[in-house]
Amino acid sequence: MRIRALLSRLTSGGENEPLAAAAAVALNLLEKGDLYAGGPALTAVADGLPDDIRIDPADPMMAAGAACALQRKNEGGVVVASAAESDRLYASIALAVKLSLPLVLLVSCREANVDELSSRVMAADMECIPADGRGVMKLMPALRLAVDKAREGDGPTLIECVRDLPLDDEDTPADPLERLNSVLILEGYAMPEELL
Repeated sequence: MRIRALLSRLTSGGENEPLAAAAAVALNLLEKGDLYAGGPALTAVADGLPDDIRIDPADPMMAAGAACALQRKNEGGVVVASAAESDRLYASIALAVKLSLPLVLLVSCREANVDELSSRVMAADMECIPADGRGVMKLMPALRLAVDKAREGDGPTLIECVRDLPLDDEDTPADPLERLNSVLILEGYAMPEELL
């Protein structure tokens, strides 16, 4: 239910909405001492999270620098960052791969751009995992794998949060919070009145 609470705080609509589901899952997986970069801010994960966590793309070079600092401290921390496709993203990928940084990048992209982004990232020798950016349950395994990999010192990963994949069926809501609610109800984790 913590993911649902985070998702309800982060869901705002618009272009960055696929990042909301990914950020909520990632923040749920992060531990004390890890860092999250969204918008202009770098947030240290402690016992609680501040109310002003952002999902807007952060500067990926700032995130890579923070990951480098965590790596040098040798305390096992991870940096998760929302990022936009840009030259700075590719520069941060090159740095992260070269230094095997504990970095997970969340990038919102259209289905039509997935192959191009994947090929550029994999050409840099970085793992790239496409996932439905609107589905918490589909993002969870990819993000768990990426965060665990970074925590164990096995290098960076980019998660492509695809925002326009076809819906599973016509009754599937597009909104990530509504999709999570429907899964929680269908799987018997919650009653509809509990999710209001």
